[in-house]
Amino acid sequence: MSYQFILFDLDDTILDTKTNAQNALRKMSDMTNFSFDDGRIQYWHKINDYLWKQLEKKQISHQDLMDNRFQRYFNHYDKKVDSPALNDHYLQLFNYEHALMPEAYETLEQLNKKHRIFAASNGTRSKQYSQTAGAKIDVFFEKMYLSENIGVDKPDTKFFQFIEKDLHASPEQILMIGDSLSSDISGAMNSKIDSVWFNQYSKTNQTNFKPTYQISELSELFDIIE
Repeated sequence: MSYQFILFDLDDTILDTKTNAQNALRKMSDMTNFSFDDGRIQYWHKINDYLWKQLEKKQISHQDLMDNRFQRYFNHYDKKVDSPALNDHYLQLFNYEHALMPEAYETLEQLNKKHRIFAASNGTRSKQYSQTAGAKIDVFFEKMYLSENIGVDKPDTKFFQFIEKDLHASPEQILMIGDSLSSDISGAMNSKIDSVWFNQYSKTNQTNFKPTYQISELSELFDIIE
């Protein structure tokens, strides 16, 4: 099908966020006097993912997430920390990490030749601008729609309505691509926008959120879009 506007989620769809977080955490070991080994990094992902899910459900604010996630994490290890200060330091390191998901650069490069591509992300403004620039993929996006700028987070339909209005587009002209069923796919579905679930690890969909398409590799997008 022919879509005029292609929206890409960034974290865990284009940016390899797990690897970028791992690299940043390991660089924090000296400051925290705490060794971030593999097990401790896995626990960080668990806590961090849980908090982002709470944000999607409007159970916490973005500021709550940023200010409290390190204390929530270190509570598990009975360690008292200055959570906002640690988070600021983490972001300084994290923002300069820019590993990409497999085939991400090549896919964006090829799609950009014929299609209008946009980012649609809940990630922080400083992080997304820095990481996409560091990975040299910022040039492929005509515009970046970030929840921090819009004022609402995916999956809120107001997020997608803002994009539709800004692009002067109707839902059937847009395709949303992302890894999160609860954020990208549900938001698109509730906005009557077609979606692609990037299911890299072939997980079973146990939700009521139904993507229009499903892929396990980004290069499969060409069969859908071209």
